[in-house]
Amino acid sequence: MRRFLCPAGNHTLMQLPEIIPRVLPGDLLHNYPVVSLIFANIVTIVLAILGNWDLATVLFVYWVQSVVIGIFSVISILSADTAVIRGDLQRPIDERGGTDRVTLRFAWFYLCIMAGFFTLHYGLFHLGYFFIIVDSEIFGAVNFSDPNIRIACGLFFVNHLYSYITYRHTGPKDYRFVNENFFSPYGRIIPMHLTIIFGSIVILALQILGLTTTLPVLVLFLILKTFSDINAHLIKHERETNPDAPVRFF
Repeated sequence: MRRFLCPAGNHTLMQLPEIIPRVLPGDLLHNYPVVSLIFANIVTIVLAILGNWDLATVLFVYWVQSVVIGIFSVISILSADTAVIRGDLQRPIDERGGTDRVTLRFAWFYLCIMAGFFTLHYGLFHLGYFFIIVDSEIFGAVNFSDPNIRIACGLFFVNHLYSYITYRHTGPKDYRFVNENFFSPYGRIIPMHLTIIFGSIVILALQILGLTTTLPVLVLFLILKTFSDINAHLIKHERETNPDAPVRFF
């Protein structure tokens, strides 16, 4: 059996069989958020099987997850410690021998600029992505009347909300924290969506070759996406439980 610790201290939360750490990537120190992420992905896979989802529906659900990741990145940027940010911005001025002083108001303005610029480029990226998935119907038509779509999207929102609440008081909220939340969403969603898009290409090729039952292949790539998702989660929150860890986006 292997012990897992909560992010805020050294209290044992639960024990998992040794097989789990061998299967899942990384060290699951952030147990409950990871478990909730696994649960959301498993439920999505089950719903895809039961509902016989096509590629467009699956891509749309993970598009929503990407948007949710972006929303909480903006919230995280705005929640950075303005006093620490002021010190980070003041330091290079002092090293140059300057006399200008960075105020808390300017530090807050800096965070707003970073959050706004992130919203702009991340939003435009997902707007174009939305047109490819929904409007072009390259991968089929999304059945928005299916209530299971809302269930899957809701689960991912709850997962990322829970993850944000769990880690919001851990780790330094300095300029590196801001940079991580500015860039890490791309490091998280790009591998995730490359997995799905590559799987989509394989499935489309199988359909062209006359293989109509491609759901097993779709499920396989959904499982691979789940592993990519978990690994990206561990990378993102590594520094929050280990402040000396290097910044990694992939």
